[in-house]
Amino acid sequence: MADGLATVGRLATGRAFHDRVQSAFLTGLTGATGFKERSWQLAAGGRGRVDLAVVTDDREKMLVVIEIKGTDWDKIRADRVKRNVQRHIRQLLAYLDTAISELEAGQWEGVAGALLYPSRPASPEC
Repeated sequence: MADGLATVGRLATGRAFHDRVQSAFLTGLTGATGFKERSWQLAAGGRGRVDLAVVTDDREKMLVVIEIKGTDWDKIRADRVKRNVQRHIRQLLAYLDTAISELEAGQWEGVAGALLYPSRPASPEC
């Protein structure tokens, strides 16, 4: 039962970080429009939900896709860190595949993606 409570605690902490980032990012956003929890059609088929999408308001429209991860690297076994990072990267790339298709169709002048974490691992070996 203690493991279950720890898991719920980690999820709650991650969700709180997620909400704080979205709120802070969208508050006072100038020269751009932000969308949180935006539904996303994946180029390979299926649907996803982007944590935060930002579109610049200027003439040269740019889309930035941000995935917010509440991962506490110091609580993950070292042998699982790489697998988790790769999973996060694959998720972001799936969203960017759609954005790149839209870029090629002329909807955007540029696209960028970012993974955002609450902190770095304490040890560089992770």
